[in-house]
Amino acid sequence: MLIDYAAITHPGHVRKNNEDAYLLSALDGEEPIINATARALKVGDAGLLVAVADGMGGAAAGEVASREGLAAVALFLFGHWGRLTPASAVEDELLKALETAVERASDAVLRYSDDDRTARGMGSTLTAAVIWNGCAYFAQVGDSRAYLVRQGGLHQITEDQTLVNDLVAQGSLTREQARVHPQRNMITQALGSPQPLRVVLSRLALCRGDRLLCCSDGLHGEVPDAHILAVLSQGLSPRRSLELLVEEALAHGGRDNITGVLLSLNDPALDLPEPGEELDLVQPSVEALRPGFWQRLLRSLRGGAR
Repeated sequence: MLIDYAAITHPGHVRKNNEDAYLLSALDGEEPIINATARALKVGDAGLLVAVADGMGGAAAGEVASREGLAAVALFLFGHWGRLTPASAVEDELLKALETAVERASDAVLRYSDDDRTARGMGSTLTAAVIWNGCAYFAQVGDSRAYLVRQGGLHQITEDQTLVNDLVAQGSLTREQARVHPQRNMITQALGSPQPLRVVLSRLALCRGDRLLCCSDGLHGEVPDAHILAVLSQGLSPRRSLELLVEEALAHGGRDNITGVLLSLNDPALDLPEPGEELDLVQPSVEALRPGFWQRLLRSLRGGAR
């Protein structure tokens, strides 16, 4: 599958350091692309990993947290996901492998902060997607986001793990109130937290013409969803589309670091969406993924031997 993409990260107008980071990597053992620029990727049987991380922690600790987290996710998936094939893999096992990769990333960030006194308390959000076998598999921690543009509509794939989003779910706040709430940036989950991590997993069947955007809150917090949709629906190149979104975030204040990765999926191997078709987003129960996972995964890695 050939995917056109663009990626931009910008420190914004206020902060001295850029604690955001992004990653793109074909899961075939090649070196991951962390904060590098390219135009197109050919995705083979191993799939493509895309991720955005927003670090926190003061001094340079946030920069370390976001990059350590991304590197740990890629390292784990290189050794697991990349060995699976559509014939041998079970979807639940793929999602569990992605969840485990994120848990390993959180452990890596926590170990780093334990070993370095200047990095105590550092952490990071993570929004990751693996494009594989005609689907996108998502893992979410924190308040970076993944969006899908399809048939003229914008769909937020991930849900923010924040205090205000919990209040919205409880009916205590409206989404309009949450957007301007003084504690809107208080996240309830992060890589590097000593508390148990809750990774939200989902799967989306992809269609020809889809556009996938992964971004930090420096972008989605400054640019309204309607404006994101307007820009991504103009038929511009991924690079130009992202440039316009970053320019708008900066024009609205640029109070945080701004990062986005945009994928354009026009491969003929993908089916066109049916008119009016509802979004096929599946969010499995994490507990349902646990029983027998490692035994089944090992059998898959050994070519189905029992």
